[in-house]
Amino acid sequence: MARILIGEDNVANCELLKKILSPQGHRVFIAHNGRDVVEMAKRLQPPPQLLLLDIMMPIMDGFQTIAELQRDWRTKSIPVMMVTSSSKTADVLRSKAAGVAGYILKPYEPKVLLERIDQIVGKEAPEKAQPLSKTFSASDLLEAEE
Repeated sequence: MARILIGEDNVANCELLKKILSPQGHRVFIAHNGRDVVEMAKRLQPPPQLLLLDIMMPIMDGFQTIAELQRDWRTKSIPVMMVTSSSKTADVLRSKAAGVAGYILKPYEPKVLLERIDQIVGKEAPEKAQPLSKTFSASDLLEAEE
């Protein structure tokens, strides 16, 4: 399936994601801060097909990480899905403006996470990401906040 790089500083959250993704055939790589995400994304060959990022990480937060990734031709086209506890409207809108392919709130249902990942990387052809509008759920989050 897909090569997925996780950017998450909480070790328990990393292990949970790995337990959900690995049995599905995904190859999982983990970085515990934004700087390491950027370095790993550039170094991995072949590159990851998806990044799962938390917004709040040490050294560089999720938004700083995305900005850094978009500066490099090797990493700028890797789809990003935010996996975060932040339901703030500003974070949802900032994610959408940054070109994030998906936004899922912690705690999440594993089935929903896997469905969103499949929508982004595609089950049959992981090298062809699906259109961003199909996976981004900002309207659901904005309605839930009101």
